[in-house]
Amino acid sequence: MCRCHGRRDRRRYADAIRRRFTWESANNAFPQSITVDLGSAVSVGRVALRVPPSNAWGPRAQALSVLGSTDGANFSTVVGLAAYTFDPATGNAVTINLPEADRRYLRLTFTANTGWPAGQLAELEVYAQPGSGTPPAATNLALGHATADSSHTEVYGSGNAADGNASSYWESANHAFPQWVQVDLDTATTVGRIVLKLPPSPAWGARTETMSVLGSTDGSSFTVVAGSTGYTFDPATGNTVTITFAPTSQRYLRLNITGNTGWPAGQVSEFEVYAS
Repeated sequence: MCRCHGRRDRRRYADAIRRRFTWESANNAFPQSITVDLGSAVSVGRVALRVPPSNAWGPRAQALSVLGSTDGANFSTVVGLAAYTFDPATGNAVTINLPEADRRYLRLTFTANTGWPAGQLAELEVYAQPGSGTPPAATNLALGHATADSSHTEVYGSGNAADGNASSYWESANHAFPQWVQVDLDTATTVGRIVLKLPPSPAWGARTETMSVLGSTDGSSFTVVAGSTGYTFDPATGNTVTITFAPTSQRYLRLNITGNTGWPAGQVSEFEVYAS
């Protein structure tokens, strides 16, 4: 079981902050809490929580509440106590929408965990509510968002494609094209560019995946955003592919994959979505 890990990363856009680490509270001693200081009072409206996507971390429900403060001393309840299920099939990720308000400190208070007798967290991401500001073109709009797929092999679920880690990846069932993976941006958002990655490891040789990009505002009716084309991932250039298309407002973006010269399945390690 992972204990505290020292790497921390801070990221801002339109009042967005990301904390990356692995935290586990004392065992058998609920309630437990973890607090993040955003540095100054900023408008926040959503938190995304993760535990590690590794197959060693099975599904678990953690009961927690969200508290907020502007001074670090006086906290009020932002979202009441509820149980949230972390499922490795969807990246072990949970999103909690908050009433939008200015807050400097956010605190998660844990009272139960079905998977381990402690509070556990790998990432705490804090965002402005979707639509409350226009993110810059450099912002990956898919990072930490909910995902889905047509199928996946073993522990290589769709959540790996939106976890910010190019070494983890989604892989579909083998010998069963077509296959797809999609991301939910939470709300219809103007997008014009997708960046796809495979692991940069030399074990991943060059390959061409044939795919199209589909978009939807409701998750059921999809239209073609970019037609079917073969895209070559080359380790000499970071195993990265960029797909650009006319700006379009979509909530769901789906990659529909029909071929792969390197392996008989769809494979994506990062599915990044940008405004332009």
